[in-house]
Amino acid sequence: MESFSPSSSRLAYIDATAGIAGDMLLAALIDAGADLDGVQRVLDALVPDSVRFVRSTVDRGGQRAVKIDVEVLVEDPPHRTWASIRELLERSRGDASVPERTIDLALTVFGRLAEAEGATHGVPADEVHFHEVGALDSLADVIGACEAWRQLGITEGAGSVIAVGSGRIRAAHGDIPVPVPAVARLALGWPTVAGELLPPRGHAPAHSHDHGHSHPHDHSHDHPVEVPDSDAALPAHAQGGPHEHGGRRVPAGVAPGIGELATPTGVALLRGLASTAGPQPSLVTEALGVGAGTKDTPGRP
Repeated sequence: MESFSPSSSRLAYIDATAGIAGDMLLAALIDAGADLDGVQRVLDALVPDSVRFVRSTVDRGGQRAVKIDVEVLVEDPPHRTWASIRELLERSRGDASVPERTIDLALTVFGRLAEAEGATHGVPADEVHFHEVGALDSLADVIGACEAWRQLGITEGAGSVIAVGSGRIRAAHGDIPVPVPAVARLALGWPTVAGELLPPRGHAPAHSHDHGHSHPHDHSHDHPVEVPDSDAALPAHAQGGPHEHGGRRVPAGVAPGIGELATPTGVALLRGLASTAGPQPSLVTEALGVGAGTKDTPGRP
């Protein structure tokens, strides 16, 4: 793998316009050239015999991407608090198997997660039990992405607008809106969009006008326009909302939505690793990585 001097500057631009999750970012960094075996060694040093990374190449909407799955090797992983995760990371300082910069980056990301979850549930950050976010696979995603970021010699991060999704999902605490509260808090100060699918192509107005004449023109007459059915334009999994209740569609007044596109882990990573938001800055691209999530939405690679 190419090595980078500590004095060199290297920017990474994260495109989150189709959403972001921890496994997606980790996979993109591995695809860009980070060493997965090296990432595995860091995880083994922190949580021995607990997780294993598995790399595969997948198709998403006709485009190739790398997928990283995390196999949990223990039957009953502990529910960790932010205080216990911080202690785990701080205790590893001085261990040659766990680079200092990886520890610092992971502390920043987990700190953001804890603050968002604590504010959501009304408890001090140190007492936050991460539940879904704190599962071993998410711990692996955060530390793995931070180590891959370090390996690539990235010194600065920038990111796009985040597609967060829309509608409602069923989580550990019940039926909640998208973006979920932790994502909404983590995204404060960063541009976001729902990220709905664009309408199908080919639905142009049925006729055109020659507007070369110069006199005032009254456009109150009908313009027949073919409009696609709003529900049919969505992929099957999004029609009627992200979940159904015994065959009953989502109640009136609740937007069907596209579901969840950004996870707390993914947004915490973006906010912890990238300092600026906006269009891609001027750069000369040296490496490109494409990371896949689990969803495979028709019409959206």
